Amino acid sequence: MSTIRGGVEQSRERLIALVLLLQRAWQYGSLTQEEIVRELKIDEFPVSAKGPRKVLAYEGNEGAVRQKFERDKARIRELGFEIETESKGDGAVGYRIDPSSGYAPLIYFTPDEERVVRLALRFCGFGASGAFSVFNEVPAVDGGLESSMYYTPVMRALKLHRALAFDYQSGANKPRLVEPLLIDVFNGVTYLIARVKGTEEIKGYRFSRITSMPVVLPDTFDHDEAAVDVAKAWRPEFSRSPTPMDVVVTTNENYADLLVRQYPGSLAASKKDGKVEVGLSFDSPRAALRFVVEGADRIRLQSPKSLKADLSDWLKDVNRGKAPPPEEMTFTGPVTNDVLGQTLQLLHAVYVAEDGLRISELARRFALDEDHVRLIMDRLVALEPMAGSTDGTGAFPAHVIKECDDWDDESHDDSTYRADFSDLPEGADEPSPFMWRDLFELNIALREASRVCHDLAILSAIEKIEGATSSYVQVEMATNETMLDQVSSAVENHQQIKILYTAATADEARSRSIEPREIKVLNGHTYVRAYCTTRESWRTFRVDRINAVVATSDATEERPPDTVVNWLTQVGEEGDEVIVVIESWLRWLFEPLPNAQWLTLDDGRHAVKFRVSNELFLDQLMLCAGDGAVVATPKFARAGHELAKRIAASL
Repeated sequence: MSTIRGGVEQSRERLIALVLLLQRAWQYGSLTQEEIVRELKIDEFPVSAKGPRKVLAYEGNEGAVRQKFERDKARIRELGFEIETESKGDGAVGYRIDPSSGYAPLIYFTPDEERVVRLALRFCGFGASGAFSVFNEVPAVDGGLESSMYYTPVMRALKLHRALAFDYQSGANKPRLVEPLLIDVFNGVTYLIARVKGTEEIKGYRFSRITSMPVVLPDTFDHDEAAVDVAKAWRPEFSRSPTPMDVVVTTNENYADLLVRQYPGSLAASKKDGKVEVGLSFDSPRAALRFVVEGADRIRLQSPKSLKADLSDWLKDVNRGKAPPPEEMTFTGPVTNDVLGQTLQLLHAVYVAEDGLRISELARRFALDEDHVRLIMDRLVALEPMAGSTDGTGAFPAHVIKECDDWDDESHDDSTYRADFSDLPEGADEPSPFMWRDLFELNIALREASRVCHDLAILSAIEKIEGATSSYVQVEMATNETMLDQVSSAVENHQQIKILYTAATADEARSRSIEPREIKVLNGHTYVRAYCTTRESWRTFRVDRINAVVATSDATEERPPDTVVNWLTQVGEEGDEVIVVIESWLRWLFEPLPNAQWLTLDDGRHAVKFRVSNELFLDQLMLCAGDGAVVATPKFARAGHELAKRIAASL
């Protein structure tokens, strides 16, 4: 449970007051820094008397005040709000926030649509960083989508057909100026597909490599359907001169079956020695080489000869090179609690709850102490940051009222907080509870959930979202998960299923009896959490590695509780710590690792720190990285060497 800390709470009140104040200024006139510093008051924390006393939000000398004010503006911009500046007649600068820069258009979901939204966010969402707790009654765990604050300005720019400016890490960190056309999700990785401003070139930009908050520029642009069609056809493997390559490999019957299901269009033929020959086609030699490397020693390459030569060269460079000692590399720690984002999420949860929410309900959803919820929400009810310069709370609404069962014991009452929009001008729209990034998250989560939940409410919810945003979004899944419906049915009907399963580094399927309990998506793959009666423990299985479901029965026994909360990213929390130094073009391979931390070195290379609980996984990872990646952690200095030797011996 989150605890109450004085400095954090003063920062929270100052930030939320500034956000709401500058949003109000959008209609009533901008405010200068001098006006805000002179008059903005907040409650002092920790409380030293019977009740908090009012203090100036910005105190200190002129330099310290300006630094604090600039930091606060930066934190507000990090949530996607656009703080506009306006020149005053006396030469001063006024500030205001366009609410539509952060908030998407208002959407009303039906009860059925809210139900599928809750389901979708459990299946595939941002987790604690997203809208999960706004809809669901329990705290969020790790999500399967890449969370980014950058979705808000990008979605808004797509809606308005306006250009974007941002910094982007490719070979080097450089500014980019683009005209956004589409957001595309490839195997769980999100890209902005955009036209380079002033040209006809269309490129893809991975969100995780955008290094500054995108700025929505005032100039609009035109595009035709042809440009959108080109954007829809863009792929991460894009090549200006495609050179298709046919590949033939041999493997055992089990792994061949897995390949045929994962690569539609491939052909398999049994051989006399019990091996199976599989033929596949790829768009380029590079894609073909990547396939062979990912297959490791589970396959044997037969043709073409040119690919054999490329593979031989690749294997010589696995985990070779120099890296700085680990002790010389300092990684940034985890992001501190975002008190502004957390407060807005509490506010949004109340906005979408027709009957309001009690303190106990909010505490459960957001994993907060009840006293903490009461403290935050009471401030939203009665916030008057510049009461002397406005008409009190009526002119400065957060639109929240408090209902108490026992006003005489208010400090212990399980009060209800409810949205109240009765003070809005006649004909005015209610405030939207959704940030632009929330609607992106809901759109993708609903699309993914439609693979396991066949419900018309999903389609109608997506239609409402896309109607409100007018944004082009598409999701592409390359993995063929043929057993997903059967696994999903076992979860829904509380069944035990007997499966044939091929583990990550194995080439033979083994029989396992499991009782599936929950399904989630991570990095483009669907995972199921199940009690494995074969191993008598809770395990996680990747659905596309299930070769077959051979038997089904009702699950009748009581199983021990699953003690792993964030099972989806458990691999990122357990095992040995490893640091790998890579060239920048290899980031894509390491970015999906759960809880990875990054550092840019002086020579332009990148260092990534993560955990591995299985050394075979690290061997495979370094094999796939090839030239351009070296392990800096001494214990794993030879990771991938033996595997590369075995493959080379088979050529």
